[in-house]
Amino acid sequence: MRGENFIYFGSVSGFFIGIIFSILKGLDFFDFLMATFLVTAIFYIVSLASVSFFVKYLNIKQFVFFNKQQVDDILDVQIKELEKKEDFIIQSYDFIRKIEEEELEIIRKRKNV
Repeated sequence: MRGENFIYFGSVSGFFIGIIFSILKGLDFFDFLMATFLVTAIFYIVSLASVSFFVKYLNIKQFVFFNKQQVDDILDVQIKELEKKEDFIIQSYDFIRKIEEEELEIIRKRKNV
């Protein structure tokens, strides 16, 4: 997640938590706005400090870059395998349904005899 997105997420989360807190507290309009603003500001500062700390102490060499083509090839193989299994399940279901119909027909014939 990019640092900007984390800060945005923290701010929006703080805003909604501030609104919920203010509603549960039953504050009047001015106190409602102040409490919401205060909680939003606290969440903003905490998320900004977290991103700053993360960026300062992050070693760039820790990032692992994926080969998109290789990942796509692996996913394509897995999708093909899942399609094969799905076809097998459908064939098995049809076979079981056919056997059950034959058994029901045999039972009906016995009852009629």
